[in-house]
Amino acid sequence: MSRRRILAIAVLGLATVAAAPDRSLGQPLLGEYAILGQARTALRAGVRVTSGAVGTVGGTLVLGNQVRVSDAVAADTIRLGPDTSAERFFCRFAILSRGGGVVGGPVVGGGTLPACRAFTPPLVDPTLLAPVAVTPGTTDLRVPRRTGTAPMPAASYGHVVVGKGSLLQLAGGSYTARSIRVAPSGRLVCADACRIGVLERVVLAPRAELGAGAPLRANQVRLDIAASGVGQAFRAGARAAVAATIYAPSGSLALGARGTYRGAYVGRTVTVGPAATVRADSALGS
Repeated sequence: MSRRRILAIAVLGLATVAAAPDRSLGQPLLGEYAILGQARTALRAGVRVTSGAVGTVGGTLVLGNQVRVSDAVAADTIRLGPDTSAERFFCRFAILSRGGGVVGGPVVGGGTLPACRAFTPPLVDPTLLAPVAVTPGTTDLRVPRRTGTAPMPAASYGHVVVGKGSLLQLAGGSYTARSIRVAPSGRLVCADACRIGVLERVVLAPRAELGAGAPLRANQVRLDIAASGVGQAFRAGARAAVAATIYAPSGSLALGARGTYRGAYVGRTVTVGPAATVRADSALGS
């Protein structure tokens, strides 16, 4: 393939980005992100981000086939699948998954495309993404299947387990736990603003729910997860529903396919499953 042909493919692949309305010239602030990975972020086929930015602080952002982002996308390198669109790009390189075109940085003849805007590194101030420390309690909290609780006052727990089809209500305030697991169709709901520190992992089974109960907004619930290293700090199964900020700067986040996610999702890596919908409502401020 000739160099001229590669550049033509690149221009066509980013046409929807270049034509998008310009509502802001500045790169996104922390509180404007719906999804932010420190090392890698991947949105699988058909993901819809209906508000909020998507980015990777120090690595690659991967946008799969037919991904739609209504706001900015930002990363050093962005890999684009077919028929992907976003309002505006902040990057050094944008690479088409098919055809090999490279745009936004040095390209054929040394030119650049205006769709790939310059940004000021670091993309997000590292001091705003500091690891968290959590001291859990020792008493486990278990909700048997198909039962419910009255709103529980702020406290420290060991392992928190919500059974299948059950409801755990938190009255509001500051909580800690060693881990949280919510079984299929189980719900863990904050009745008022709450902040939950978790030492290990948070796991939501398919169709489980976590976060703000109506009429509370998602930005009034925040989970700080200290887990790091191998394994996922936060995992939501297929068709899960989350309304909270999930902050796990040293861990990996996996948002399940066809789920509904309101709030903000920050991790070392973040993966969003096919056909999921994400909407920003961050507790992290600007």
